[in-house]
Amino acid sequence: MKNTFRKFWGVFALLTVASMVIASCATPTPEIIRETVEVVTTVEVEREVIQTVEVEVQVEVTPMPGPQVGPVLNPDVSGEVELWHFWASPVRRNAIQRVIGICEAKLPNIDVTDVVKPFGDIWTANIAAVAAGSGMPDVIVSDRPTLPRDAEEGIYMSLQEWADRDNVTRDQYYDWAWDQTIFEGETYGIPQETDVRVLFYNKQHFIEAGLDPEDPPETWDELEEYANALDIVGEDGTLTRVGFMPIWNAGPDFWFYNNDAYQIDDEGNFQLTSENSVETVEWIKSWVDRYGGWQELQDFRGKFSSPPNDLFMGNGVSMFTDIFGYNSQLTFYGPRGDTNRDMVLDGEPRMEWGVALLPHDEDAEPGNWSGGFSFSIPTGADQTEAAWEFIKCAQNAEGQTSWARDTQAQPTNIEAANDPGLQGLPQWRVVDDALATSFGGWFVEDYPNWSEQLNQRWESVWTGDLEPAEMLEEAQAAIEAQLGQ
Repeated sequence: MKNTFRKFWGVFALLTVASMVIASCATPTPEIIRETVEVVTTVEVEREVIQTVEVEVQVEVTPMPGPQVGPVLNPDVSGEVELWHFWASPVRRNAIQRVIGICEAKLPNIDVTDVVKPFGDIWTANIAAVAAGSGMPDVIVSDRPTLPRDAEEGIYMSLQEWADRDNVTRDQYYDWAWDQTIFEGETYGIPQETDVRVLFYNKQHFIEAGLDPEDPPETWDELEEYANALDIVGEDGTLTRVGFMPIWNAGPDFWFYNNDAYQIDDEGNFQLTSENSVETVEWIKSWVDRYGGWQELQDFRGKFSSPPNDLFMGNGVSMFTDIFGYNSQLTFYGPRGDTNRDMVLDGEPRMEWGVALLPHDEDAEPGNWSGGFSFSIPTGADQTEAAWEFIKCAQNAEGQTSWARDTQAQPTNIEAANDPGLQGLPQWRVVDDALATSFGGWFVEDYPNWSEQLNQRWESVWTGDLEPAEMLEEAQAAIEAQLGQ
């Protein structure tokens, strides 16, 4: 199993951020340089030099701190680049168009056209185009956790030769993000943003329920106590407001990681049926039962749509899990802060929200998972040189800083991540704290899609058709059968 298993440990960003701060902020160690300098003292006697003295001088030189030297763009490259992405929201569509504007200014002979595709469908459409040999984009936003699998299947081109030529290197990025792009020692995508889940909570709801708005829950027990105060159920038993639902915008995996229940051990062996795994699924199921069952929750969620009318902005849920980039949506829309859903009145207060780490089981350490995206070139693309120049520009410090300022998504470029304008954003430090608890997932070469055995069974647990332990045993057996074990 070891030779087919690859583990993306770490975001472990506590170490990454620490080393990053040391590299960028610490006082550099002075370097002592010894030189022999010829000092000439002249006494002119009938125009002759009569004395020469050699003196050894020690010169103390303190090197100035500075960023890692990044790639140099080639403005002579020309071409028309088609970029596929899925950022249809006003915030993100504007953000990518700003990045395109920056790069077109720096690369005056390259025109970039961005095309929005539905999330998920974007990759299916690209695979079909690559298989047909035509119709693929020149650059695509690739899913970084699945990039090794896609590279193995020939969907994307290796970028390693270009990266070596143009000084695009691992040390310019978070190492775990760069490593997620690697297949057989070569990169197939330059890391773009990363994401990490955090807990958003409505401060007005907290105040109304008698909770401290500056003291969010840290453990699972506290989470349930807070939800008890925040839930609102009508006289007829129907849900009016849900305090919290763990699997809204976060898969069950996130809660495994907050209960020391990792699906694969350090040796690459699957351990889906561990005691902590069963306990975690039972804990999630208890939340489903708390609110009247799976169908009741589905019906309640169906009353809401996308921002600014989603569950959280629409005051349907008080505590909500999402990537930190959701903060930019809240900032953009400024949703109403009332809790009674009456008519919107002039001067009505806007929502005040807090951001915190995901609560964890009191006997476990906090945990998280971070994925994110990269920019890749599909196999068979026409404008490869122009595509590469655009990728270099979009993923360098300036491009990623622009994107992060607009979207509040965490950059993977280290220089961008240290940008003072980003570090000064409210609640940005929560991102660093969350990344410090996170890791990058697993890639199992002999069965890249192993998680499908869980995904196709979750609903049967939420509906009560399968017990948690029974479902996990089924999934474990199915994975082992696929691996020939």
